Amino acid sequence: MSDLKERLEQLDVSLFDAIPSQTTTDDRRSLLAIQSAVGRILPNYVYLEIGSHLGGSILPHLRDDLCSKIYSIDKRPLIQPDERGVNFGYPENSTERMLELLAKVSPTDKIHTIDGETGTLERSLIDEKPNLCFIDGEHTDAATKVDFEFCLDVLERDGGIIFHDAYVIYNAISDCIATVKKKGLNFKAYALPSVVFVIEIGDFPIHRNQNMQQLLLDNHKSYLFSLEQNDGYRRFTTSVPIKYLWKLAIKLGGKF
Repeated sequence: MSDLKERLEQLDVSLFDAIPSQTTTDDRRSLLAIQSAVGRILPNYVYLEIGSHLGGSILPHLRDDLCSKIYSIDKRPLIQPDERGVNFGYPENSTERMLELLAKVSPTDKIHTIDGETGTLERSLIDEKPNLCFIDGEHTDAATKVDFEFCLDVLERDGGIIFHDAYVIYNAISDCIATVKKKGLNFKAYALPSVVFVIEIGDFPIHRNQNMQQLLLDNHKSYLFSLEQNDGYRRFTTSVPIKYLWKLAIKLGGKF
């Protein structure tokens, strides 16, 4: 067993250490488990990522000889809207900087970068169908749905689509599942710790992998983490001023 394969099997999160990544330890374990499971069912695979920023989530795939090609799609904004109601900043967000950081760890020849957003991209730009897609771009429901439709169009018949920060774009994920159902596609969908969500399309049984099975048993972490992250909104709506407005609205016979 190669060193990398062994580290993947062990879900060694230090594989992410060389480049900053906006992921929790549990996120990293989940992403490594998915990568390891894909490597066990395919002799080689193509990976597509939407929203790469510095390349932290690309890094394990870049190091993996089983990954033959990587597509990185990013419109490279410096500020990005978010369903949490706050615009998030991404300073020094450029393809050049990402490739420079990744090149310090491993050759970047297999990375094909596309600066743009999926809503305006020709599907023909993806000349090798990906087996695995990772959506971590603009965290709005509208953008997530467009990203998903793009992935679904270019994905191999059997493949996986992963979402990050599921607790933010959960409405979009629900709509994406509805789209898959409407198309009559065979699928499986599930959450992994901390905020990773997976949709398997067709015959792509990565959930049967031993590491994946353990993470699925631990999916209470995903459920509780998501609720805890959104607890601030509940606290706001139950605060004294908001309660007063509720009572006032009811008294006036209207709705708040």
